[in-house]
Amino acid sequence: MKIPALIQTSSSFCVLSGKVILLSITLLGSAYSKDLSYPEPPQTGVARTPEVTIDESTDMASMEISVLIYNVCGLPWPIAKGKKSRDTDDEGNRIPIDGKRSSALKKIGDMLGELRSHGTEPDIIMLQEAFISQSVEIPQRGGYPNWVLGPGKRDLGEKYSERASDEFIAERSALKGEKSGKMQSSGLLLASNFPIVELFNHPFNQWECGGLDCLANKGVLMAELEVPGLPDHLMLATTHFNSRGASRVSEERSLTAHNLQVDEANEFIESVVTEPLPIIWGGDVNMRHADDRIEYFVERSGGNFNEVSSFCVDPANDCEVRIQWESDTPWYETQDLQGWVSGERVSVVPIRVEAMFDEPQEGIMPSDHNGLLVHYRLSWPITEK
Repeated sequence: MKIPALIQTSSSFCVLSGKVILLSITLLGSAYSKDLSYPEPPQTGVARTPEVTIDESTDMASMEISVLIYNVCGLPWPIAKGKKSRDTDDEGNRIPIDGKRSSALKKIGDMLGELRSHGTEPDIIMLQEAFISQSVEIPQRGGYPNWVLGPGKRDLGEKYSERASDEFIAERSALKGEKSGKMQSSGLLLASNFPIVELFNHPFNQWECGGLDCLANKGVLMAELEVPGLPDHLMLATTHFNSRGASRVSEERSLTAHNLQVDEANEFIESVVTEPLPIIWGGDVNMRHADDRIEYFVERSGGNFNEVSSFCVDPANDCEVRIQWESDTPWYETQDLQGWVSGERVSVVPIRVEAMFDEPQEGIMPSDHNGLLVHYRLSWPITEK
């Protein structure tokens, strides 16, 4: 990846005044005291069986699946009030999002259900900021037989690790929300057309966060899926890393928190994936216009790191692009990224990338993010050589 010049940005929780921040903390702690529940895996529903194609000239079999990541802005009132999409109208004004988040989430589920009625729904969806109770209606209205949630607000991790400096821990601020405990869950949700064999949840260390992001119990949701016809299980992982300006702490502190979470996520995934299985990852990584975050993320992700937009932007890779990218560095212009790691037997390659939920309805966007849909080809040898 090329790393362009640093530009300031913000995402995740909206910028609020100090008084409203404290009010929001109180509301979050009192009105949303219970974690959402989900069916415990294993979940065995099958909504689609992918077609397996055999290439006799290469003795290779393959199938295609699709994965959507989407930050649905499932925030409680008043945090979501007044938020706008980064998409602009014909006059260059940012398009507002639906302020009624409960009904907006239901509409997202209904849109997925409409796609299903035409056989064009994503096979797997991975959501971020799925906090409020109506978030679980998305997979239900979308017709997904299998779905799970990430760490709940009570699924607490360790307070901190040896990676965090004494100074970082000592400078935690109550006024910035860093000592208020976890008022919300991780906001992570995964739903699948294919059986979910096992769920691996991991909350980030409680104090290794920056500012308002500390109010959510952020972490990693990882699931092992059994795709019909695929010889190995498929691993899926999603996360939502610490924001920048919207965290309401210094850029240095939010960067440290982000880096700590990147390291913790990598360490957790490596501990779970003890066999060479294929992996697809994605989420709101909060690295838009952030050279320092991108550099650290790429460095720490190791030699197996693959990111979809940097692959598909290259015409030589034969990946169909149905997004109007505004530069030749699309990963630099978004918070939402997907990637993959091929397994020992099953290889993974993106073959098409497109946006979803990127058009306003009556001048209103369903969320402040667009969905990112990637179609992958999974391939494996018919016989072991």
